[in-house]
Amino acid sequence: MTQKHASGQKPPEKDLSDDMEKPLEKPLHESPAKEAPQKNTRKASEVTEPEVAEPEVLGPVENEDEEVEPEPTPDPAEELKSQLLRLRADFENFRKRTRREKEEWTTRSLEHVCGDLLTVLDHFELGLKNAEDLKVAPEVIKGFALVNEQLKAVLGKYGLSPVNAEEAFDPNLHEAISYVASPEVPADHVLAMTRRGYKLGERLLRPAQVVVSQGPPEPVATEEPTENEVDAASEESGEGKTEES
Repeated sequence: MTQKHASGQKPPEKDLSDDMEKPLEKPLHESPAKEAPQKNTRKASEVTEPEVAEPEVLGPVENEDEEVEPEPTPDPAEELKSQLLRLRADFENFRKRTRREKEEWTTRSLEHVCGDLLTVLDHFELGLKNAEDLKVAPEVIKGFALVNEQLKAVLGKYGLSPVNAEEAFDPNLHEAISYVASPEVPADHVLAMTRRGYKLGERLLRPAQVVVSQGPPEPVATEEPTENEVDAASEESGEGKTEES
């Protein structure tokens, strides 16, 4: 039994075909949406860490009664004076060092030049000695001797001097090439010089080559004949006389 409309008329019938053509607003097989996990809305800044108290640094205990004296300001005149004194000392050291280096350079140069001229002096002396042995004219020998002395005098102005070889043997000045026994010259003394040595100032430029004496030779020990040897010798001499007779 159908209900009547309030106005006395029947309600209009619903068209089912329209409902079938419309898609389903919500599928029947769809499961209800899963609930999203709740996010942790608590910020990292809100996490409070336990506060650690920093150690308090204690400063030096100041005595209120003592007054801090201000540092004296340096006097510009005194500071300038000290700078001038230091500059003067540095310049004096530089001057001494330069002079010492100059002297060392001069000495080294003289050593090289004089060392090369020593061979010339040796040949001069050897030539004069051979000229005397060959009986060359005395005027020629005298002229070359004067030139030799003049060359030695020029080198002597620069500090070149011969080494004395007529004394006891000194290993710091002499170079021993042989040892010979001598009854006249005592032991450890220079017997002869084969090459002259020279010094440049206080520095040895070339040692002198010398022959060193060993002292007097040792006597050769002779064995005296015994009594038996004397008797045997006399008997042999007597037998020889009898045979001759």
